[in-house]
Amino acid sequence: MATFTENGLVRVNLKQEKSSTNKESKKVNTQDSIFPSIPRLHKVFEFIEVNYHQSIRLKEVAQAVGYSSAYLTDLVRKLTGKTVNNWIIERRIAEASTLLLETNDSVDDIALKVGYQNINHFYCQFRDYYQNTPCAWRKIQRSHSLL
Repeated sequence: MATFTENGLVRVNLKQEKSSTNKESKKVNTQDSIFPSIPRLHKVFEFIEVNYHQSIRLKEVAQAVGYSSAYLTDLVRKLTGKTVNNWIIERRIAEASTLLLETNDSVDDIALKVGYQNINHFYCQFRDYYQNTPCAWRKIQRSHSLL
């Protein structure tokens, strides 16, 4: 795997290997991963995994994997039922959830750490995903873990 930075985004160039035991495959395809194990989308999910905490858009993901934005949109939706943006949001919310449970960082700090420049947007997306605010969700989850 080769990585380099361009315009503040981390680019990942993966070697095509027949063995599925390389570190990159394990990282994206572990049971802890939110991403499905779809070989054709491996580079897409790897790029999201490496860059989700930054401001990334469909155009940058498509460019990183060598597809047009339109083709990538159709391919990801066809193979997963979700859009590239949905996957970026889902990865950010998953990391935010982990940080809410494992740290005492403020919700605003967590939102910034997982790639949101607009805190209100984070609150809205978190509420859409969990039907609760980040603070309330944290409190409920922590009280359940004490039982």
